[in-house]
Amino acid sequence: MKKLILNFSCILLLLSLLSACVFGGTRSEILLKETRTELIGTNIICIAGEPAEEPYIEILYSIADEDNPGFNKTASIMVSPPYIFQNNNVYITFEYVEYKFLGDLPWYTKTLFRSFEEGGAEYLKIINHSSDKLAEFFIAGSSMRVVQEIVHLPAVEYKKAPVYYLLFPEMKPFHNIHYQNGLFIYFEGDRIGDLTVTEAWSVEEVLTLYHLEYNNSGNERLTLFGFPLFDLVKGKITGQEIYLDKIFYGVIEPRDILRGNEKIWLLATYEMFFDEFETGKL
Repeated sequence: MKKLILNFSCILLLLSLLSACVFGGTRSEILLKETRTELIGTNIICIAGEPAEEPYIEILYSIADEDNPGFNKTASIMVSPPYIFQNNNVYITFEYVEYKFLGDLPWYTKTLFRSFEEGGAEYLKIINHSSDKLAEFFIAGSSMRVVQEIVHLPAVEYKKAPVYYLLFPEMKPFHNIHYQNGLFIYFEGDRIGDLTVTEAWSVEEVLTLYHLEYNNSGNERLTLFGFPLFDLVKGKITGQEIYLDKIFYGVIEPRDILRGNEKIWLLATYEMFFDEFETGKL
């Protein structure tokens, strides 16, 4: 089981589970168990490198097959940096279990089936066809999933501003929003987090933040779940056993391939962070 980063909703869930155990409640009767598919979005991946008239970065990826609901098909493009890759929607597959505690309290769990092969939701290949040019990539996240004014999607942030909205300020909400843990993100006027953003940041400007973060330098840090990103991916959270085995930035050498794998946060959802997710009261 992965080491989990606990947000406020997870803590409440654990308290509920503990309470159920203390008072004699356990997972009892399974009401329903089946395999389901769901259409979800994916995160943006930004690609940087030396521009060239002839595209030298090839991207192969899954995309939802509109003619076959529940299935994905493979698409491909050739691009030259800088490039913002948006993979739109894919179908994920998961096991859905609906059950109840003693006392007829209904709950459900959804467990993701990971798939990195062709047709799988996380199929991805970024190929650097150049013989002498390095390429870099970073995960920029996506538009936050907001349900009843509460954010239900983690985001890499800079000064409390989700990186996605630095690249796409026109996509930001028009009112302040709070996370499940009660912290606010400010979006009034030109404000995003603690920044004033009047025009979109370039890929190179955001890349500089990832350079600083992955070199563990600079006074201002990229954060995720409120923790410095470098500290999370390196397991350096002092006094806490928190480690996030994910890659948010990297280099693609000449003639090399970045392949989708369990360390790359491709799916724009909590499924990438928890083996068992979206557990809650029906």
